[in-house]
Amino acid sequence: MHRNKAIKDSLGLRITKIIIFVLFVLYSFSLIFPFLWMILNSFKTNQEFFNDIWGLPTNPSAFIDNFITAITMKNSGSTIIEMTLRSIFITIVGVIASTISCTCISYAIAKYKFPGRGLIYAVAIGVMLIPTVGSTSATYKLINDLGLYNNYLALILLYSGGFGFQFLLLHSTFKSISWTYAEAAMVDGASDFRVFTTVMLPLATPTMIPLVILNVISLWNDYFTPYMYLKGKPTLAVGLQAMVSQMEYNANWPALFVLMLLSMLPIIILFICFQKQIMTNVTAGGLKG
Repeated sequence: MHRNKAIKDSLGLRITKIIIFVLFVLYSFSLIFPFLWMILNSFKTNQEFFNDIWGLPTNPSAFIDNFITAITMKNSGSTIIEMTLRSIFITIVGVIASTISCTCISYAIAKYKFPGRGLIYAVAIGVMLIPTVGSTSATYKLINDLGLYNNYLALILLYSGGFGFQFLLLHSTFKSISWTYAEAAMVDGASDFRVFTTVMLPLATPTMIPLVILNVISLWNDYFTPYMYLKGKPTLAVGLQAMVSQMEYNANWPALFVLMLLSMLPIIILFICFQKQIMTNVTAGGLKG
């Protein structure tokens, strides 16, 4: 009797696993299908695309013509190269500013006792509960009053906020590092700043690297912030969206698909190279939480 029950449980578990596997396969296909469809149509001429959006390309060399057309597109007077360089600059500077501010704040709150420390941590959690739209009007007015509208500095300041997902994960990491390492360094004459830079940061590096990578992906794909506060200087994400909105029936969609693929290529390469670090960190962070 016990054996029959064990067999039934084993069979039920196997069926459940199969169902879950099929559901995940279908979900994965739904995510990758638009990407594959875009690649397929980027090898077509514009006329061929409108004749049959689901058919196979008959002249794959059309991809070269679409590529040349794509890199010569403009939006708001900015070329694709200008928008790309702008996105690279904003991403690099934004990630540096965000990483420095978030690391310093999370370390100070995790390792130093001072009045209001608990309140700051509570505010950090509370800020994450407020939808971005809820604070947009106040932020927009603040940027205007400071005279930073349509200025790169506005984006850098907005990106350098020390709270959010990065703060929680780094705070947890610094909290888990024993203070005995710092005490040993202080015995040798190390200052607080040197303890932070030469002891604590190296120990937190396994957490920081994936966070930096995720931040790069986030800022590179960011549309809302540059659109709101850098109106006259479109980034690649803003420019692509504007081009899609301006497209008409006789527009060159295959060339736009090529441009989308080029904009995605750096992030795809980055994720492929560092996917192990990203997934390991996310899993570890979930277990710590």
